Amino acid sequence: MSKASTVRIGKHQIGRFRFLLWSLMMMIGLQPLLDEWIGVRIWADVFTDVFFGFALMSGLHAISEQPRQLQLSLLLAAAIILLKGLFYALKTPVFNQLQLGLSLVFLIQMLLMIWIHIQREDEVTFDLIMAAACAYILLGLVWAYAYFFLDKFHPGSFNVVEKSGDSLWIFYYYSFVTLTTVGYGDILALTKAARSLSSLEAITGQLYLAIMISRLVGLHASQVKINKS
Repeated sequence: MSKASTVRIGKHQIGRFRFLLWSLMMMIGLQPLLDEWIGVRIWADVFTDVFFGFALMSGLHAISEQPRQLQLSLLLAAAIILLKGLFYALKTPVFNQLQLGLSLVFLIQMLLMIWIHIQREDEVTFDLIMAAACAYILLGLVWAYAYFFLDKFHPGSFNVVEKSGDSLWIFYYYSFVTLTTVGYGDILALTKAARSLSSLEAITGQLYLAIMISRLVGLHASQVKINKS
């Protein structure tokens, strides 16, 4: 594994996409735990944003072999951090909304760049498998933001049984339940737009798994034939 494809933590080197996957998983799972453990809401939000920052940085490293896209990603990441800082300092909601919009753009770009990386590779490695897993997680995150903004612009698009102050995390949950076609039914899509998005995500999730697994298995089979010949 080349140095460019790893992240160094102390004496250990971790594949860049494995590091990104860990960052994304911690970002998703951290918010509810901190809400339970930390009584002051602002500190829970700060710690969550710190881990989102780790996800941003690890995402930048993951696509570092694509210089043009990296430059745009750096600008987006800097703007996201700046807007979040302004929101905490000034308590102006517009800064938070802009930050969320740029976060969605950043996640979409990261997803596209990882997908391009996967398509270009002709050898199945553990890091490539981790890249495919990252793309799957990013699909869920992108749809979560889509649901969030749909509900912001068209209130009442979803029927949420348990109300919470953090509607974005609620849509993280709804998105991954939909992506994996689990469908607990505790959050319901009520409007045509919400139902359409939910259907598209469920279809995308199943197609992604089928197509990606087929591609990885095909590449691995080709490697085995080449090694035996």
